[in-house]
Amino acid sequence: MMQVTHSRKWTLNSRPGHLVMRLARVMGRYAEARIQPLGTGIAGYPVLNLLSAAGEMTQKQLTERLKVEQSSMAQLLGRLERDGFVVRRKDPDDGRSSLVGLTPKAIDALPQINRHMQEGNDVAVAGMTDAEIETAIGLLKRMLDNFEGEANRAI
Repeated sequence: MMQVTHSRKWTLNSRPGHLVMRLARVMGRYAEARIQPLGTGIAGYPVLNLLSAAGEMTQKQLTERLKVEQSSMAQLLGRLERDGFVVRRKDPDDGRSSLVGLTPKAIDALPQINRHMQEGNDVAVAGMTDAEIETAIGLLKRMLDNFEGEANRAI
């Protein structure tokens, strides 16, 4: 268990977790409204982005790299496949698994999706200096590391 070093009394609007959840919901709605007309949802973006950068991968590799549950990845890949954004083919090196790759539809949509994601992040940091943006990113990463470390200790 991580040692707690703060005795702060958190109010609802000063709780980091509450603010991060609100920000995630608002940013998710922003992105979803812009990405849905392209035929997919925001949930598939990390998969599409990773496959675009790394090429074909197995479901297990995607699950490990994106740090999500196997069942969640299976459902997400099913939706992406149904919507024509990914295709699965037998892994020639392992007949028990499939490789997941992007379709031409996904390749065509990714520049627009990336642009919408960029715009959403630009909205989130509007009015901040480069130094403030770097500080915010660093703090968010540290918070994430704290919780991922805590989760690993609990296992």
